[in-house]
Amino acid sequence: MDMIEHVRTASGGDRSFDAFFRAEHHRLAALATVLCGDRETGRDVAQEALTRTFREWDRVSRLERPGGWTRRVVVNLARDHGRHLAVQSRRLPELANRIAGDCAADDAPLDAEMWAAVAMLPARQRTAIALFYIGDRSISDVAAVMAVHEGTVKTSLHKARSHLRRLLSEDTE
Repeated sequence: MDMIEHVRTASGGDRSFDAFFRAEHHRLAALATVLCGDRETGRDVAQEALTRTFREWDRVSRLERPGGWTRRVVVNLARDHGRHLAVQSRRLPELANRIAGDCAADDAPLDAEMWAAVAMLPARQRTAIALFYIGDRSISDVAAVMAVHEGTVKTSLHKARSHLRRLLSEDTE
């Protein structure tokens, strides 16, 4: 049974969560994929975040931005996954190659070279880039999800873009 069928069965057809799920699932999966560096893990993280949202839906649905709460869960789960990966392996170039392979096959919004470069960014910059560009969030939304000031997001985005420019220009030379 997939998540949407589970929601309908468990909630007796709770259309508000159903609509939320349909509106957010794709972006949450894309965000988690960028943050985790792996499409399957990203899908799992998004699924877990939506499961937690469903469990808390009575409370979360009353929030001004339920999507923001769920994105925060995605970021936290992805961070936990990153810590787990760091303990298991210190080979970032291998991870970047795996990301490049996954994304090239799925017509992802970024090409393989860009995915590999994004994977090399520090965690805060990678998160800001993912939320802003992939998640299509405003600076204030990114700041809320990351639990930082808007100025920190702007600085992170600036540094990330500069770093990406440098990485990508090195590859073309």
